[in-house]
Amino acid sequence: MAEGVIFRVADAVVRRDVAGETFLVPIRGHVADLQELFIVNEVGAWLWDRLDGRRRVDDLVADVVSEFEVSEQQAKKDVSLFLRQLTDAGLIESEDSGKA
Repeated sequence: MAEGVIFRVADAVVRRDVAGETFLVPIRGHVADLQELFIVNEVGAWLWDRLDGRRRVDDLVADVVSEFEVSEQQAKKDVSLFLRQLTDAGLIESEDSGKA
């Protein structure tokens, strides 16, 4: 994952917190697509809130290192994997291309 890339949440995705779980739900044709439901852990929800179209990948990594006291190497690996999974699921878009 390129460090300077900036991601934002796709327009047709909503976050719902239910009973201590965080769900990312794509909306297709004005209807929630429950077949594509994505559940994230606490760190994933924390990162999701930072996908605002302003922070670069390297900013997200630095934030994770600071907030969760993990090594930079581990944070890079985890953030890259998380962003790739969200991209593959169509839940986020990169600023560069409009589609990550």
